[in-house]
Amino acid sequence: MAIGVWAVIATGFGAMQVSASPHPGRAAFPGCAGETRQDRLADITPEGELLLEGLGLARLPGIRLPDDGLQRGEALDWLRARIGQPLVVTVQGGRDRWNRLPLRARLGEPQPLDLGHGLVEAGLALVDPGADSVFCQTELLAFEETARERRLGLWADDRYNPVPVGQAELLRERVGRFVIIEGRVRSVGERKQRTYLNFGGHWAEDFTIIIPRKAWIRMAERGISAASLKGRPLRARGILQSWQGTALAIDLPEMIERLEDRRLQGDEEEDRRLAR
Repeated sequence: MAIGVWAVIATGFGAMQVSASPHPGRAAFPGCAGETRQDRLADITPEGELLLEGLGLARLPGIRLPDDGLQRGEALDWLRARIGQPLVVTVQGGRDRWNRLPLRARLGEPQPLDLGHGLVEAGLALVDPGADSVFCQTELLAFEETARERRLGLWADDRYNPVPVGQAELLRERVGRFVIIEGRVRSVGERKQRTYLNFGGHWAEDFTIIIPRKAWIRMAERGISAASLKGRPLRARGILQSWQGTALAIDLPEMIERLEDRRLQGDEEEDRRLAR
C-alpha cells in the first residue's frame, strides 16, 4: 500500500512527500486552532451530533458516519457509550446553519481518546474533508486506510469501499451519495475557471473530477500540476454528481489522494488499447 495526500506525509504508509514541510501547521489556517475548554458530553442526537453541557450542539469535523443500517447503529452506540464523560474540546470554526459548532473532542485520563480519531480507526466513520472550508486533520486519512485494509466496521461492506471509475453503471446508481472513487487520470483539461481530470475517452459517459480555480491554485502551491497528474492513479471522495457521465467537484486538495505503485482495475485494458 502506498498513499500520498497533497498536504501531508504519512511515512508509515509509504506516501510521497508533496508539501514543503513534514506536517504543515494547521494553526496557520483560520479555524483550526480555536478556543480549547473543558466540557461534558450530555447526549448524542440521532444524526450523530454531540450535545455538550456547556457549548450545546456540536459536530465532529472531517468525518461522516455511515448512511444507515448496522454500521450507522454501531457508530451511534460507540458515541453514546461516552455520554456523561468529561471532554477537552477545541472549537474549529463558527456555528453552521443548523447551529452546530465544529470542534475536536477528546476524552481525558485515564484513557485519552480523540472521538473523531476513534470512530475512523474503528471503521465506524469515513473521512470527509469537503464538509468544511478547511480540513484540519489530515492524519485521519491514514487512520482510514488502516481500517479499510483490516476491513473493520463499515469497510467490511463493499458499498463503502472505493469504486473503480470503470464501473459506470454502479457510479450512476451512486449519484447524490458520498462515494470514494479510484482511477487513473487519462487527460487533464485546464480552463480559466476550472480544471478537469478526465478518467476516460468518452466525456459524456465517463467519470470526471472538476476542480474550481481556487482549489487548483491551492494544489499548484503544493507542487501539483497537470503534468504531474496525467497517467497517475488517484483516489477521490465527495458527493457524486451527474455531469456528462458522473463527476466529483473538488473544493479542497485533500479530497484527492495520489496512489503510488498501484495497478488499478482497467489498467490492463488501457495497456492493450495503447499497444494497438
